[in-house]
Amino acid sequence: GMRLRQHDLFWLDNICCEDVGLRLQGPVSFSSPQAKVDTLSVPGRNGDIHFFDGSYANISGSARCFALAQERVDLALSTIVGWCLAAPGYHRLSVSDEPDFYRLARISTGPKTEIRMRVLAPFELTFDCKPQRFSRLGEWPVLYKAPGRLRNPYMFASEPLVKITGSGPGTVQIGTYPVKILELDGHIMLDSRTQNAYRGTENKNTAIQAAEFPRLAPGENEIAWSGGVESVEITPHWWTL
Repeated sequence: GMRLRQHDLFWLDNICCEDVGLRLQGPVSFSSPQAKVDTLSVPGRNGDIHFFDGSYANISGSARCFALAQERVDLALSTIVGWCLAAPGYHRLSVSDEPDFYRLARISTGPKTEIRMRVLAPFELTFDCKPQRFSRLGEWPVLYKAPGRLRNPYMFASEPLVKITGSGPGTVQIGTYPVKILELDGHIMLDSRTQNAYRGTENKNTAIQAAEFPRLAPGENEIAWSGGVESVEITPHWWTL
């Protein structure tokens, strides 16, 4: 049957489209993620060989929009254009029909619209999005004061932000990833997304030793430590497609 729904909304960096005078004509639609696969055809052999490196290509989103404010149309348009194109790069994009997730997106085409009879014609916004849908639950830090486990509910390994607190060198084990902490006085942050160790504005990459930055595999991940480490706090950044 028909389901009563409020009108669709989207948020860019937590600012609602309606706050800048934009309303959606329907939900934002997204294309399906595609695996990045290289194909090799070998002479004399039937079929192709596929190489999948575990990554996915960007997807596109599109939104049919119209302007709410029709009294000062020129002003409405400049506000909308300014908001859409203000900052380059990726921004958090949330849509009302996926309340538990957000995406990282940039607006690839802004409002191309004309003013007809002092009314803004409806227009389309298109988004260039990373393929992941990030879980809002994965934004909450989980604090360990004693070793424990962390369960990744999705099928994909995530890139956490790890805060290590203590008063001397030690080792931290996140799932199958050991990290040596060579110096620790207070705390140190390990950001697997940016492959960086820091404290505040200080670069701390020389204070750690790791073959790779930690990832949280699907299912259970052991969290343990030794030496001068006192606690570990993990913001897991869970995601799915």
